[in-house]
Amino acid sequence: MTTVDHTPSKVLAQNLRQHRQDRDLSLTDLAQRSRVAKATLSQIEAGRGNPRLETLVDIAEALGVSVGDLLESDAASLTVVVRSGEGVDISDSAIGGRLVRGLTMPATVSEFYLLELKARGRVVSSSHGVGTCDHVLVLAGRVRVGPVRQPVEAGAGDYVGYASDEPHLWEALDDQPARVWVQQAMPTSRA
Repeated sequence: MTTVDHTPSKVLAQNLRQHRQDRDLSLTDLAQRSRVAKATLSQIEAGRGNPRLETLVDIAEALGVSVGDLLESDAASLTVVVRSGEGVDISDSAIGGRLVRGLTMPATVSEFYLLELKARGRVVSSSHGVGTCDHVLVLAGRVRVGPVRQPVEAGAGDYVGYASDEPHLWEALDDQPARVWVQQAMPTSRA
């Protein structure tokens, strides 16, 4: 299973890099704006920095975000990939199988879809509302799915889970249609 490291230094590294890149700033640009040394910024983005609060305030102000935006881990928006053959083997003498992912989803409504993506077809879906997540199992073909800012390639047997409360991509990568099974989970306040 592929996922993102939730340790504070890794969350800070990912958030800082994302906010900087969203503003088309180089490390040099951000160093000039924030008055924080480029080497310090580089260490923070590599997940090796241990910045003081004053340093985080300077960086946040230069980016136009809050310190909380730099430190917040939004686990619901992470993309999780489980490749074909991964997961926990739950086979017995009568059936072969794997647990791909377990989720606790209180106060959630789920909708299930079987989709066929046309050969080389590509579409960007808009947000499905705050807190909505898609869980995609590729049945046939190869696809690129997930948040537009960071889609993932997946093939038959692969699972991809991601927040669909932002624009997200559906793309068939081959010259034949791709088939996917989708569970869309929405908070009951949205359903």
